[in-house]
Amino acid sequence: MVKGLYETGSLTGGSKKSMLKKRTGAILLACSMLVTMLTGCTQKTKDNDIQRATESNETVIPNESSSVAEASAQEPETESTAAQTQPETNAATTGTQAEYTYTGNWQDLPNDSIPYGNSITDRDELNVPNGVYYYKKLYSGYGADFIQDTSQKIIYLTMDEGYEAGYTPMILDTLKEKGVKAVFFLTKQFVDSDPELVQRMIDEGHILGNHTCAHPSEGMPSLGADAEIADINKLHDMVQDQFGYDLKLFRFPEGTFSEQSLALVHSLGYESVFWSFAYTDYNVNAQKDPAEALQNCMTQLHPGAIYLLHAVSSTNCAILGDFIDGVRAQGYEFGVYPVQ
Repeated sequence: MVKGLYETGSLTGGSKKSMLKKRTGAILLACSMLVTMLTGCTQKTKDNDIQRATESNETVIPNESSSVAEASAQEPETESTAAQTQPETNAATTGTQAEYTYTGNWQDLPNDSIPYGNSITDRDELNVPNGVYYYKKLYSGYGADFIQDTSQKIIYLTMDEGYEAGYTPMILDTLKEKGVKAVFFLTKQFVDSDPELVQRMIDEGHILGNHTCAHPSEGMPSLGADAEIADINKLHDMVQDQFGYDLKLFRFPEGTFSEQSLALVHSLGYESVFWSFAYTDYNVNAQKDPAEALQNCMTQLHPGAIYLLHAVSSTNCAILGDFIDGVRAQGYEFGVYPVQ
C-alpha cells in the first residue's frame, strides 16, 4: 500500500519520505497490536482449558458386580455385565472416550484406556482380573486398594453394612467359629440402628470402615467436595465418640469415585478399599441360588483377593461357612486387612 501511494505522484520530495516513514510506522504498530491481541486471546483460551481440567471431577465407576460369573445378571444401577466392557472416560489422562477391549498382559495397555470393571475372562495366570492391576496402576497413589499382595495365597473378606437385614449376627457367629476377621464398612444408618452389633464387631477383633452417612446413589462426587468432607467426618466423629474407634478405611458408595474424591479421602487420612471380587448379592429381593453363588466365589479365587460381600444377603449368610472351608481347602487363608 505504501509503495502504491508513492508511485502515483501524490507525494513529492521530502514529504514523500516523511509520510512514507510515518505510514510504515503506523502499519508496524497496528500489526504489533494485532499480534499482541491474538496472543492474549490464545493464552486466555489455554488458561481456561487448564482451569477446566484442574476443576474437573470426572466420575469413574469400577462396578461392584462386574466380576460376577453369571454375566447375564449384570446390569443393575450403574453396573455393567461381566463379560462386556464399556467405554470409559479417563479422568487420569486425556478425558477422551476409549473402549477397553484388551485381553492380554495389563502392562501393555494404552495410557488412554481404563478397563471397566473386572472381567471374568480377562484374567492372568493367577486368576487375577487384569482390570484391577490397571486400576491399581492409575490410582494407588491416592491410597486406593484394588487388590493385595498376589505373592501369597491370602485373601481378605470385606462386608458392606448399609443397614441390618437380620443376618449380621449369624455372619458374626460364623466368622467367630471359623476364626476369620473381616472388614465391616458401616453407614450412619447401621450405626444408629444397631450400635450393639458395632460394639460386637470391635470386641471380636474385626475392622470397621467408613461407608458414609448419606450413601448417595449417584456416588460421592455428586455431593461436591465440601459436602463429601462433611459427610465423611460426621461418621468418623460419631464412631469415635460412641465407640472410641478410629476409622482408617473407606469404601465409596456404589463404587463410584473421581480422582478428586480419591485425593480428598486420602487427605482425610483414609485408605480407599475397592475389591477384586464382587457379585450381585445386594438385592434382597433377588438372591442368588446358594450353590451357584458358592461356586462363583470359589472359581474366582485368587491370591491377594479383596472380596466384597453384602451383609444384607441371605445367600451370603447361608454359604459363608462353606466358603471359608472351601478357601482353606484350596490352600488359602483369610488375612487381617492391613491398616496403615
